[in-house]
Amino acid sequence: MNRTTPELRAAYTRWQRQARSLKRAGQWQPFVDAEPVREHLRAVNAAGMPYWEIAKRVGLAQESSLQHLMWGRGDYGPGRQVRRETAEVILAYWPSLSDFPDGARIDATGTRRRMEALAVRGWPSRLMAEQVGMLPQSFRKACNRDRVTARVARGVAAMYDAWWNQDPLDHGVSLYSVSRVQAEAMRMGFCSALAWDDDTIDDPDAEPEVAPVASAKPTEGSNVVARWLMGESVILDREGRRAAIVHLMEWTDLTPAQVGERLDTSAEAVSRAWERAKKKARDEEGRRLWRRVYIPLSERGLTRDEMESAA
Repeated sequence: MNRTTPELRAAYTRWQRQARSLKRAGQWQPFVDAEPVREHLRAVNAAGMPYWEIAKRVGLAQESSLQHLMWGRGDYGPGRQVRRETAEVILAYWPSLSDFPDGARIDATGTRRRMEALAVRGWPSRLMAEQVGMLPQSFRKACNRDRVTARVARGVAAMYDAWWNQDPLDHGVSLYSVSRVQAEAMRMGFCSALAWDDDTIDDPDAEPEVAPVASAKPTEGSNVVARWLMGESVILDREGRRAAIVHLMEWTDLTPAQVGERLDTSAEAVSRAWERAKKKARDEEGRRLWRRVYIPLSERGLTRDEMESAA
């Protein structure tokens, strides 16, 4: 066994200490059942790690160790027993993201969650693809599959670490683009970076930690509406809700019903708030407020007279 890493040296030291103790007691058993070790190796391989890379990572020679353990040699099947120290090292190993070869295909859950969290923040997928070094279409396809290459996963993880708490507006992204991306993220129900930590974001079985809002008081502080639009778990007061309605109606293609669903109110209330905001902008501020995202007339819910006027 190659004992070049601290983990392997520690395992070998423990094994020697245990061996001496068992020998003194007359209970020395240098071999253990190989089947649990094989099951663990199959699980690591199913996660995307090639057997040859596993052998290298745990300090084993594939031909002399994994060959006999997994497949056997010649007319002999897989070994029924394995050395205790070998079993201990293998069972203690699970690959980190940095362990996988670039071309290994691994579970895409963590990659997808990182992309969704960045979208909640307002980062367009076009910029994400550019940061990772891919064409936008190829990037979206790659990350929407069940598995993704380790190279792409590492690129997305590095991008996420750099951008998760950054405002896209401070990096030259237009307000229009940020608003569109955030609206789509809201519609899709994406979770922000605050819902995950480094220990759960890659775990397919983990659930997002979304703070409950029942019976909560409105959030105090500055930029509460902007923070809500960015995906933070903040509670809006009456004025904040009105500002959020105006922003979503002006900058997204969400219907009044969809906006109402986000804010736990009715479509009629959203429409009334939008009409009041337009009237206030026109009468008191001398400016025109309108829906800046194109919406087909057939989807706007306009009356026949309004459609004829718009045409």
